[in-house]
Amino acid sequence: MSESVRDYVTTYSFNKLEETAKTFRRLGEVYENAAEFKTADPGISRQLLLVADVLDECVTTHLYSEEIPKDIAKELFRKCFLSGVRIKNLSTIRNHHGAAELVMQARTVGRGCVSVKKILPIISEVFGLGYYLPGSDRTTIHEQFEQFIFIQESRFRMLTGVARRGKGCSKFNGDNFLISRLDCGKTTAAIADGMGSGKRAFIESRMVIELMENCIDAGFDEHAALDLINAAYIAGGSKSVNPVTMDMSVIDCNTGIMSCIKMGAAATFIKRDSSVEVIKSTTLPLGVLEKVDYERVNKKLYNGDYVIMVSDGLLDNIPNVDKEKIFADIINTISVKKPDAMAEEIMRKSLKYNGGKPSDDMTVLVLGLFDTYDK
Repeated sequence: MSESVRDYVTTYSFNKLEETAKTFRRLGEVYENAAEFKTADPGISRQLLLVADVLDECVTTHLYSEEIPKDIAKELFRKCFLSGVRIKNLSTIRNHHGAAELVMQARTVGRGCVSVKKILPIISEVFGLGYYLPGSDRTTIHEQFEQFIFIQESRFRMLTGVARRGKGCSKFNGDNFLISRLDCGKTTAAIADGMGSGKRAFIESRMVIELMENCIDAGFDEHAALDLINAAYIAGGSKSVNPVTMDMSVIDCNTGIMSCIKMGAAATFIKRDSSVEVIKSTTLPLGVLEKVDYERVNKKLYNGDYVIMVSDGLLDNIPNVDKEKIFADIINTISVKKPDAMAEEIMRKSLKYNGGKPSDDMTVLVLGLFDTYDK
C-alpha cells in the first residue's frame, strides 16, 4: 500500500469515527431529553454518551502524534538494521494521560522471523527510557512490514501475587479477579464476588469481571465501566440473578496514586513498614440499584507499599467482631516480601482461624509497588 493511499485510509477512518461519535452523542441527548418526561430510561442516555466520549478520545489521540528528531530516528534505524530488523514510519503518540507510545512498522532484513525482545533493549538505549510491548500485541517480526506499538515504562513497577481457595469440595470458586496493565500507565486490579458459592456464584462474578475487562480494554475509565456494567447487569438479569460485589483498585504507576472503588466489597489493606491501613466501605453490590452505588477513596502509595485486596471469605474465617482489626494485625506480622508468597501466607493464616477449612470462597490479591528511581 502506497503512502498516499495509507494516508487516505487513515483520514477516512478517523472521519468515520468522528461521525459515529457525533451520532452516539446526538442519540444520548435525545434519550436524555426523553428521560426528563419519563418516556425513556436515563441509563440508556448515559451509556450512549459514554460511548461517544470513548470514540472522541480515539480521534483526539491521533492529534497528539509527534515527529521524532532525525538524529534519534537515524540511530534507531541503524541499530535495528544491524540486529536484522528494518523499521519505517516511526512516530510518537501521547495520549491525554501524557503516556508516550512509540509507533513503527518493522520487518526482518532477510528471511525468517525475529523476536521483538531483540530490539526492545535498542529502543530503550536510543531513547534513554524503558519501553515494553503490550501483552495484546504481536511478539514476532516477520518478512512483511507490520505495525508495532511500544509503551513507555512507568516510574513505579508493580509486582502481583494471587491465592485462591474454594468452599468445600466444589471446583468452582465464586470469586473472579482481574489484574490489567493499561497503556496509560495505570494498573487495575479487581475482585468480583458472586453471592453464595459454587458454580452459580462463579458464573455471575465471571460475567461481571469479563465485562469490566472488556470495558477497560475499550478505553472506558473505571467509573464509566461500572455504570455500564451495572446497567447491563440489571437490564439483562431477572429476579433470580444475585447481586455481585466489586472491589477495584486503580494504581497510577507514574504518580503512585491509588483510587480504591468499592461496591459492597470487603475491606482493602495497605501494608507499610510497620503499619497496616484499613479502607472500609458500606456501599451496595452491583445489580441492587439502577444508579450505581460506589465509594471512592484516593491514597498515595510509596516505594515498598503493598495493597492487599480480599474477598469476604477471608474475613468470615475470623470469629471476632472486629474482623478488619485482627486481619490487619495478621498482615502486619508477615515478613515475606514476594507478593505471591505473601498472598499464600495471608491465606494460610486466615484458614487457621477456621480449622483449615474455608467458610466461603476465598481470593486474595497482593500488589507490591516499587520505585524504579529509588537506588
